[in-house]
Amino acid sequence: MKKLILFSIFCFLCSASKAQVVSLSTAELTKLKDLINSDSKVEMYSIDLLLTANASLTATPNPADTILTEGILQGDPRKIKTAKCLEDMQKIYALAFVYKITGDKKYLDKTSEFLLVWAQRNQPQGNPINDTNLDRIIFAYDLVKSDLATDVNSAVINWLSKVALQEIKTYNEKVKSKSATYFNNWNSHRIKEVAEVAWAINDEQLKTWVIENYKKQISKNLMPDGSSHDFHERDALHYHIYDVDPLMVAATILKRDGKFGENPYSYKSPEGNSLKNSVDWLVPFFTGEKTHAEFVNSKAAFDKKRAANGEKGYIAGTLFKPQEAKTSIALANYFDKEMLTFYQANINAKLKYPSWQFVLNEVKK
Repeated sequence: MKKLILFSIFCFLCSASKAQVVSLSTAELTKLKDLINSDSKVEMYSIDLLLTANASLTATPNPADTILTEGILQGDPRKIKTAKCLEDMQKIYALAFVYKITGDKKYLDKTSEFLLVWAQRNQPQGNPINDTNLDRIIFAYDLVKSDLATDVNSAVINWLSKVALQEIKTYNEKVKSKSATYFNNWNSHRIKEVAEVAWAINDEQLKTWVIENYKKQISKNLMPDGSSHDFHERDALHYHIYDVDPLMVAATILKRDGKFGENPYSYKSPEGNSLKNSVDWLVPFFTGEKTHAEFVNSKAAFDKKRAANGEKGYIAGTLFKPQEAKTSIALANYFDKEMLTFYQANINAKLKYPSWQFVLNEVKK
């Protein structure tokens, strides 16, 4: 593993500058600045980022040595401690964006400080449900990587390589033991995380792994009728969303890079499964045309534990709330512009950019 990590660092530092596909390229940042200046709603989103970034300038990084969320009930001290550490994610994200928007180096310096401390402290365990929380720090790194000092860049590449390689290591272990986590929602999150790392650090071996396993996941996890393995296993749209959302993040990266070939969103497996079909299957539940009582026939013991713990949304029979799919619809809008109409109807407002994700979708065109 150590040789692979060193090779990744060498390749990244020696490679020619490549356009960011995890975050935004220079041209896309220019489009974003134009939108901030021309659209009042987008300007409001940028002000929110600025407020967070300014508050974060005096914050002390609080990295988690081990992220602990998976399989832990609300109220558990371990989960509470992790949640506090994960507040850093939005801080780093805002700092990186504000630096790129304003060019003010104080935001880069603070972004660099946060990145370095997390890279030095966090120890990846290969648990995709824990690692899925790293999205925003990887995005932030990708956004500012060309501006970082060499030692900071090397430290972050070393850390992110470990994140990805640990995920692949545990994947191989789960395949060998025939655990469902090699193809259920865990693997959707695993593919997303490895994709973000692969393209952020420009690791060709990791990219190849992502492409191969994205196709396998579409084949194994999604169904020809649009439903998913996790929907049937947990009897909950909550877990269908937990499948399609991370796959859409990975699909966005794959489409922007072009290495996948065809459109990964509409790609069909030999069984006739596709991510597009599984998002379309979700839409009637978002519009309210269909309803679903969640977790009634869940096969997972943890769902019963969460219900007994009084965790809202996990009590068997609770009706699915359409707003829970807002992120799904926003992510899908990158591939299918009709999704904006569904989203506008849900919030009862004809906004062109009803959430920050729609802004990112626009500048990533």
